[in-house]
Amino acid sequence: MNPRLRGTIEISIASAGFGFLGIFGKWAFSSGLSVGEFLSYRFTLAALLLWIFLLLFKPQWVRLSARQTIIAALLGIFGYAFFSTLYFKAIEGLSVTLAALLLYTYPFWVNVFSHFFTHDKISKKEALCLIAASAGLVLLLWGHIEVKNIWAVAAGLGSAISYAIYVLLSGRLQKNVRPISSSLYVITFGAIALSLFHRPHFEAVQSLTSFQASCIFGIAVICTIMPLTFELAALQKLKSTEVALLMMIEPLTAALMGALIFHESLSLRQIFGALVIAGALVMNTKTAANKQT
Repeated sequence: MNPRLRGTIEISIASAGFGFLGIFGKWAFSSGLSVGEFLSYRFTLAALLLWIFLLLFKPQWVRLSARQTIIAALLGIFGYAFFSTLYFKAIEGLSVTLAALLLYTYPFWVNVFSHFFTHDKISKKEALCLIAASAGLVLLLWGHIEVKNIWAVAAGLGSAISYAIYVLLSGRLQKNVRPISSSLYVITFGAIALSLFHRPHFEAVQSLTSFQASCIFGIAVICTIMPLTFELAALQKLKSTEVALLMMIEPLTAALMGALIFHESLSLRQIFGALVIAGALVMNTKTAANKQT
């Protein structure tokens, strides 16, 4: 299979997986789990599942060089754990809509950082696709806007910027690392950092209901192991700017799943916004493919 096509499929799967995070999160929070428990249990279970799977079936894949282990550890701690904590801190002081809009400025930051600090200069067509997708995102997510704490706005922007840096560094520093091996250490160190920060009571795991346990398992597999691994795989085949823009499949998935599972109706404005995003992603993918030929 053409590497570019494979990378596009991989990041599309990853984005769709991340799109289920809101579904499992909504179920988990409504069942009584706190944000700290949700994040810590999510990453800890994902790490345990990955360690068990790899040690049983591919033990040689567990080995990374000291340099790559340190890089994965830093990405897990200062990338994923930091970004996740900032995002949920933003949700505490903002409406979910505004927090999501701030987070999804990260394709913009990826493009800005790429343009000024790497050799991936953004073309005019790519810039237009980014603007169109951003406009579509506003139409899709626009709703109740509330700011309870001004620092939460900074946390929301911080989550976008930190995730943009994570995407850029992952694409540049992990080109030659097996994606699932990198995910193992990114998730493991993310779990350690989140557990130390939130200090959940792990002994309470025994009292989890079957529904809560199912939510945590779903979050760990569908929203963590699978998308992180496919995202890293895609970053080895596509530019970081392409990956960042294609990650906007995530809010499309979230909106669609919200309509199907929670029967949340989509207005004509939201449907139009979703179509604008989809059109911008298709055009950007074609533009990038033409530049490669």
